[in-house]
Amino acid sequence: MPPRAIADLVADPRYAGPVDGAALVGEAAGGNRLLVRVGLWLDARGRVSRARYRATTCASLIGYAEVACGLAEAGGPPQAIGAERVRAAVAGVHRLHRDRADLVALALSRALERRLPSPPDDAAGAST
Repeated sequence: MPPRAIADLVADPRYAGPVDGAALVGEAAGGNRLLVRVGLWLDARGRVSRARYRATTCASLIGYAEVACGLAEAGGPPQAIGAERVRAAVAGVHRLHRDRADLVALALSRALERRLPSPPDDAAGAST
């Protein structure tokens, strides 16, 4: 899939929205008053069924958050959505603002850290 233009992502934000009620929420902040919060809703199998973000008004931060949420909802392991993958999916970001992808990836990673580990398969039937 070719990279999406930053202008298109900012002009038509599909994943911006409240993260209240999300099963997992992660946040990351940077200099120049940058803040991004990512919320993930999970289905019964523990897969991401919905992803939303809130971000301060930085076009690059918004564009990267848009892409990250889209990738999270598209399926596959959200742990594979790192800064490089997010950066590669967005075209037209000034080189000085490419670090915003790191903030988005960090917020996503922090949300995933809050996921409770699953018990081992044999733990349900084990007795002591």
